[in-house]
Amino acid sequence: MPDHYRETPSPEALNQAIRTLWVRAGEQRRPLTADEQRIYQVLVAAWAEATQAEQELAA
Repeated sequence: MPDHYRETPSPEALNQAIRTLWVRAGEQRRPLTADEQRIYQVLVAAWAEATQAEQELAA
């Protein structure tokens, strides 16, 4: 296995990360910060990609 290989997180793990981001902001009664918004966008894109890959494997 190459040194640069990383396992792609599952859609469930990515969804949990997204939820955690929102819960933290909600507990503090604030919107997402600019950094959190960027993280959110990356997580959602990764979730969409992982979900599509999972569906393709199931087909």
